[in-house]
Amino acid sequence: MIATTVRRPTENAAVGLVSKAARPLPSIADAFACLAACEARGDLCGARLCRLLLQRVARDGRVGE
Repeated sequence: MIATTVRRPTENAAVGLVSKAARPLPSIADAFACLAACEARGDLCGARLCRLLLQRVARDGRVGE
């Protein structure tokens, strides 16, 4: 049997729109709140993602909000 891929133009269009849309970053206070919540729950993966988000927010200059 030959495996074929079914074309889904709506899926491709949706992925294309999401990848082009600007995603606003949260404030630094919100990012710290998420980090605190993850650390309180013991969620190591979530805490790591929040730390990376904090670095991104700080790098993009949105610290003084």
